[in-house]
Amino acid sequence: MLVGAGQVVRREVTDESPMQLAAEAARRALEHTAGRGVAAAIDTLSVTRLFADSMGMPPCPFGRSSNPPRSVAQGINANPAHYVYGPVGGNDPQSRLIEFAGAIARGERSVVLLCGAEAIRNQRSAQRDGRQLDWNENFDEKAFPLEDRGWGDFFVTMQEVHNGLLAPMAYYALIEQARAFAAGRSVDEHRQHMAALLQRLNSVATSQPYAQFPAAMTEQDILGADPLNHLYSKRMVAQDSVNQGAALVLCSVAAARELGIPEEHWVFMHALAEGADVNLSERIDLTHSAMVAAVFERIFACTDKTIDDIKLIDLYSCFPCAVTSSAEILGVEARDPAALSLTGGLAFFGGAGNNYSMHALAEAVTQLRELPEEFALVAALGGFLSKHAVGLFSRVPCALDWSRQDTKLDTEIIARKEIDTSPKFGEILSYVVNYQSGAPVQAIVIAETEQGKRFVAHTSEAATIEAVLNAGEPGTPISVAPGEKEALLFSIASE
Repeated sequence: MLVGAGQVVRREVTDESPMQLAAEAARRALEHTAGRGVAAAIDTLSVTRLFADSMGMPPCPFGRSSNPPRSVAQGINANPAHYVYGPVGGNDPQSRLIEFAGAIARGERSVVLLCGAEAIRNQRSAQRDGRQLDWNENFDEKAFPLEDRGWGDFFVTMQEVHNGLLAPMAYYALIEQARAFAAGRSVDEHRQHMAALLQRLNSVATSQPYAQFPAAMTEQDILGADPLNHLYSKRMVAQDSVNQGAALVLCSVAAARELGIPEEHWVFMHALAEGADVNLSERIDLTHSAMVAAVFERIFACTDKTIDDIKLIDLYSCFPCAVTSSAEILGVEARDPAALSLTGGLAFFGGAGNNYSMHALAEAVTQLRELPEEFALVAALGGFLSKHAVGLFSRVPCALDWSRQDTKLDTEIIARKEIDTSPKFGEILSYVVNYQSGAPVQAIVIAETEQGKRFVAHTSEAATIEAVLNAGEPGTPISVAPGEKEALLFSIASE
């Protein structure tokens, strides 16, 4: 069960490190349990991986903890036997919840504290102002052994990388453009569609006490922000300049009773499932993740509930298509977007690195305390609609034995397209045009050959970029020439 949740936000700049914020969130979660001696009972403390320790991110110039879970433990006077530092991915908080729920049910663990935080706002402010901070903490590796899960799995092909697909924003724009094509929308129409959705999410964040960016925004504010690529403005994507932390306490019924945690604080897990999709350029349908559809199907196979029975929903919202594709699969695309987020989403509540879904889970626990008959669905993801972890929660007791439940779906259930390493011709399925200083500088396409094989190619040639921007529907023919390494250079094929 989940028996406590805590969150913290610092809208004003402080000198606090991410581990100090995580410890404060943990203290609040422990208090939220209303139990006795909960900190002393923690046997496992798991911390979500910091952005500064994630692939492709620069290290923090002010140092770091050599053992982030031990830093939190020290801050709350706990002495767990196990210290876990999670892998990269926005799915990680819920993936660790799934992992430790099974471990608790098997009797391998008893009381687990999950937490995480980012202090990127503090860091960037200090760097701008020329202030020096010291966030170093060093611990004896033998006295406090750390289970570091590393970076985890990657969800890219080298062909994608060599053709300029590095930033999540470019990957998501490819999914977004494919969705615009499928809906028959022009770029301008799709941007307006995204702005309307995001403005409704913003309306949730404006009244959220833990939102980093609670200011009200209009659709025009969202559309008019600096362009990042041909679809996204700066206000359409996750904002990572945050000072936020969140924590959860997970334990067995026996432990909750022993610790005196009131039964009205118990939140049960009614369904848990996770799985990873194939790489984006290999997906049969670029508009969504086939794996999230399978995960949702597994979730509802565990319960007699349908989506219409779920009052509280939080769909991961790093980019608009993350919300709309999941909403479409769940059959809730006609609902008010404000009903699909408990926080207001990563663009307005705050994109707290890999830890956002810890905040969504904390909100679910907190809100379910006041709604004893209701259910909450939290959908977390990592990568590029790649890694999915979903949970269904309620204060209504659940009889499922989590020591026996199969919560992991294998990637091999997902069909994939073959990649062509040396194509000569193809047709565009989707594209992204990347901007620099407000001007288009590069186009990247996912395309398909006549034989049905996929490939990724790019161009920096101005006339070709302009022709791509004018493509009103998929199927534009292109010719391809080899570049360096696995790079492929494309141009619009002559009639």
